[in-house]
Amino acid sequence: MKRVAITGGIASGKSTAAGYIKDLGFPVFSCDEIYKSVVQEQEYIQMVARYFPTCIRNGIIDRSILSQIVFNDSKKRELLNQIAHPLIMKELYEQMSECTSKLVFAEVPLLFEGKYENDFDRVIVIKRNTFDRIDDLVKRNQISKEDAQKRISAQFDYDSKEAISRFKDCGAILVQNEGTLLDFKKQIDNVISRLSVQS
Repeated sequence: MKRVAITGGIASGKSTAAGYIKDLGFPVFSCDEIYKSVVQEQEYIQMVARYFPTCIRNGIIDRSILSQIVFNDSKKRELLNQIAHPLIMKELYEQMSECTSKLVFAEVPLLFEGKYENDFDRVIVIKRNTFDRIDDLVKRNQISKEDAQKRISAQFDYDSKEAISRFKDCGAILVQNEGTLLDFKKQIDNVISRLSVQS
């Protein structure tokens, strides 16, 4: 079995890529979906309540308030990641280990932030220009351009020298999401073909 991570910045198109790969018949797991379960676990709620007490409403985490806090404070964002990441990744690895398919995919938004790239056999990085990402974020999340830019800036910089170096180190496959949806899917098809031959 070959474990393949799909990652990229917010609003880059990684969910679209993951959804298309799933439509092709491959098992695809999502850290975001796992997180939806994690936020309901008492262990996680208690840790968040300890460090982010204003985010708890009637014993439940208010994710919108929590998001506002962590996107405006890098130290608090790092703290939340230290709480959530181990729980999410542990569940992800367990789910992936139960698959019998030769290729198993996982959408991992914070792959490089958490330094998890070497836990996977291959990494697909979805790249998209910042202007289109901001535009999509404004429409999708109904936030201002300033808030959209802030969220993008708060994440791993996929255009930095560090990113280029880490892409090279883990043998990442870069997919550009700049054209039509059909063009994007054709690139994914080519990547799947390469991975299928190698598996």
